[in-house]
Amino acid sequence: MSDSRRFREFARVISQNIPLDANIADVAGGKGYLQSALRQLGYQRVTSWDKRKKYAANRRGYHYGLFNFKDMHEYDAVVAMHPDDGTDHAVIYAGKHRVPAIICPCCVKPSAVPYQDYNSGYGGWLKHLHHLAEEQGMKVTWIKIDIDGRNDVMILFPNLLDKGFKRDYSEIA
Repeated sequence: MSDSRRFREFARVISQNIPLDANIADVAGGKGYLQSALRQLGYQRVTSWDKRKKYAANRRGYHYGLFNFKDMHEYDAVVAMHPDDGTDHAVIYAGKHRVPAIICPCCVKPSAVPYQDYNSGYGGWLKHLHHLAEEQGMKVTWIKIDIDGRNDVMILFPNLLDKGFKRDYSEIA
């Protein structure tokens, strides 16, 4: 059973790092619990992406489909609470568009770029995400939130000293 505090605690971290007027992409937003927690804090421009039609189709503030770093939508920030196969997409989108991202990874489900190190488990996945963010010119900070379950949160901001990208993932299908 997931921790009922997770969305409220994650929204609190977001509110400490992202302005209230930001246009935010909520990756793998599911039933909209994070969007609801953000709206309670005063955020009005949140779009929750989800690949499950029952959650995202025909609902205001939702986008049906997988969030993809190649997406043409323009957001001021990306947030993702246990986004499964949207995790690496959120990291690359933030780097590519030079916007902050706050991500709480859960399971090892890469889908944007090749990842071969499944034997290294969750710790190896976090290292991979950290390296991926740095490749995109992002400054990475890790914190833990007070919830049961996966509680590692990566906070990404564009590195103002690094004007370019070290790797362009546009060639990946």
